[in-house]
Amino acid sequence: MLFETLLFSFLGVGIGVFAGMMPGMHVNTLIPLLFSLSLLLNLHPYYLAALIVSTAISEIFINFIPSIFLGAPEEDTSLAVLPGHRLLLEGRGYEAIKLTVIGGICSLIFSLILISFFGGVFSYLYEISRPYVHYLIALVVIFMIISEKRLKKMLSALLIIMLSGMLGVITLNSSLVPQQNVLFPVLTGLFGLSTLLISISERASIPKQTDETDLKISGKEILKSIALGSFAGIIVGLLPAIGISQAAVIVQHLGKAREARSFLVTLSGINVGNEIFSLVNLFLVGNPRSGSSVAVQRILAELSFFDIVYLIGAICFSAGIAAVLTLHLGNKIPRFLEKLNYRAICVSVIIFIVAMIFLLTGIFGLLIAFASTSIGLLCAYFGIRRSHCMGCLLLPSILFFSGLNPVIISFLMI
Repeated sequence: MLFETLLFSFLGVGIGVFAGMMPGMHVNTLIPLLFSLSLLLNLHPYYLAALIVSTAISEIFINFIPSIFLGAPEEDTSLAVLPGHRLLLEGRGYEAIKLTVIGGICSLIFSLILISFFGGVFSYLYEISRPYVHYLIALVVIFMIISEKRLKKMLSALLIIMLSGMLGVITLNSSLVPQQNVLFPVLTGLFGLSTLLISISERASIPKQTDETDLKISGKEILKSIALGSFAGIIVGLLPAIGISQAAVIVQHLGKAREARSFLVTLSGINVGNEIFSLVNLFLVGNPRSGSSVAVQRILAELSFFDIVYLIGAICFSAGIAAVLTLHLGNKIPRFLEKLNYRAICVSVIIFIVAMIFLLTGIFGLLIAFASTSIGLLCAYFGIRRSHCMGCLLLPSILFFSGLNPVIISFLMI
């Protein structure tokens, strides 16, 4: 059983690398295909479960590469585009990737420690907090606006949050675009395409990447970022109203993790912490909170303690391999990109992303991408933080969990 588990974990890492490097590709998209193959091969449920969790955890690490180097984010890494891009243009692209790997691996360890000691507390928190989550998100939105400090920027932030929020409400409640892919044009436009267009207009170029391997961040700041990311990741896995992007915005503002390096560590930690706790949550309260945990629930039904330990072992093994591969690719890719014409790279990536949006979401997806890109450019024009664009997820969450969503949908006649 050990050999077979390692074999399928290796296979999961390979699939995760492929999915992570392809914009628009997600483990949730691949799960139906993996199920179909398992039926053809008459695969043992444990091996299929190990394959899926290995794919999911590997994709988390690899996903940061196209987000940072190409500006082609997934939902879970969309906020990494700007700080990662900033470090890339400073000649420290490898450092950006290294920080995400450190955040991911350390958060994996720290999250397991937290869950081991406080699993029962988290279960209790799950029961009492559900009715009040939208109040927390609303307070975060208010804090985001106030944090701009100057009145003109506060009004600009409010406008961006409302514009992106209404875009989110419309797209998430519309049947014009497949729901499993609807956030791809939204987030790619807000963070990816708008950043690439700005780079072209400013004639940015990738400087020679430094050979230094040291990190321009203190150990104390790394530990703080890991702790924030791990705890926030567990909250994401626990509460139904908060996703990874929402948690990242909360941590960025309330935890003062605004510096680029700190934020990359924290965001990676949130992704990994969420994946771990989404799985453990199946055992604690029987509530899956990620695509991979939903798949595991379908495969193994009610999870035992042995099942959780088995799957966590597969995750730890796969995360180690994925971390090494991410560091290797993160070292090679920016050195390759610096030899090319950056303007031409940006144009090529824009064409590729637009083509992927059309293939996955059709003409309506292109219209969504155009609208979201316009909002992203407007945010940059106002000179305010791009995190305000996360209104596309924050506002729909507030409306849904406050019970106001049907009223808004009726008013908009969606």
